[in-house]
Amino acid sequence: MTKKGVEILRDKKLSKSTAFTKEERQAMGLRGLLPHSIISQAIQEKRVMENLRSKGTNIEKYIFLSALQDRNERLYYEVIMNNLEELLPIIYTPTVGEVCTRFSHIYRIDKGFYVTPEDKGEVIQLLGNWPEQDIRVIVVTDGSRILGLGDLGVNGIGISIGKLSLYTAGAGIPPSQCLPVVLDLGTNNVPFREDLLYLGYPHPRLEGEAYFEMVDEFVMAVQKQWPKALIQFEDFMTPMAMPLLQKYRDKVLCFNDDIRELRRLPLPVF
Repeated sequence: MTKKGVEILRDKKLSKSTAFTKEERQAMGLRGLLPHSIISQAIQEKRVMENLRSKGTNIEKYIFLSALQDRNERLYYEVIMNNLEELLPIIYTPTVGEVCTRFSHIYRIDKGFYVTPEDKGEVIQLLGNWPEQDIRVIVVTDGSRILGLGDLGVNGIGISIGKLSLYTAGAGIPPSQCLPVVLDLGTNNVPFREDLLYLGYPHPRLEGEAYFEMVDEFVMAVQKQWPKALIQFEDFMTPMAMPLLQKYRDKVLCFNDDIRELRRLPLPVF
């Protein structure tokens, strides 16, 4: 069914907010749902940057941009691409480190995919819940070593989200083909586990065979669900990262930029 009216405005992929023309407003059932003025994306960008620069801290700027991404995806990426030097430190390092430490406390709306030990044996079914059918790039972390900040558990999803935003803004990969993932296999960060607001699996981190079985189930499920997808392992602890890359590097399209070793097969064409 074709979306109309409020459904369009609430769809971040379709919404142009006040940039819809008179003709579009008539055809799409948007008359009366928007202010009178038709404001181009270029002018919208000026409004965004004016509001952004009024924020007192980088974390406030991150939250502001994240909210824009949730409601108007095309404007979000236009703003990022046109102001990359200024905004790169906001959407990625160093601000993303603070975002990850505080993720459970500043959570607004979901942007990623979560796998826990309770999903063992059902990961392939879980992947089927993701709405996009043509995933080409997956950034997955287990949250165990985020930017040198240590074990951040589920909060590490922020690094996957941030890196994929860069891939879209800097490399033109459609956001619909990107999937940020956290393998939330517990955390050894006791203050996090005891935090009432912590959003992750509140148990000690899986180790040994149980850990590698969960990672393997995820990787194999991806091969079935999205066989063209590239998997980037992000911010895994070295004792886990090296065995994982060694296991999959000649079997699965994958890499880990933390240890600079790329699978010896061509990258996918988008």
